[in-house]
Amino acid sequence: MSISCLTTTHPLQSLTVKLRRNNQDKDILMYPDISPASEHQRWSVRKDVENVTLDLKNIRLSDDGLYDCQVYKDQDCLHATRFNLTIIKCKTLDSVHQTPGSSVLLPCSEHPLQNRTEQVTWKVIIGHQPTEISQYRLPNNPSNSTKKLLKPL
Repeated sequence: MSISCLTTTHPLQSLTVKLRRNNQDKDILMYPDISPASEHQRWSVRKDVENVTLDLKNIRLSDDGLYDCQVYKDQDCLHATRFNLTIIKCKTLDSVHQTPGSSVLLPCSEHPLQNRTEQVTWKVIIGHQPTEISQYRLPNNPSNSTKKLLKPL
């Protein structure tokens, strides 16, 4: 997961980046990190073109919360960004495959016979590229010029 904190022409080496979780008293990340044993190995800082970006790997449910990112040049704070990181626990359901000429029923619940209301989102996956199913139209439903163009499903 990546979060952009600042757009700047300054080289990353000339900046100090601090990341703090609002309910903690210490910085999660300090770039450049001067401590030999870094406790923030899942967070990192990089610069793509002109964007200073925070990266988080191995996301956990406990990462959920409100964060502040501050970028400094010398003693001057160039920019402060506050963001709320929401972690949603997802479960991948069994895939549904269609044979040519047949229809497919997509269940709206993981447990259709129980009164549970988990939200289910279906995506069409071609290769490794998922696309929301709402981006498709039924093959027998012709495209209407007043609607945005959807791909046939």
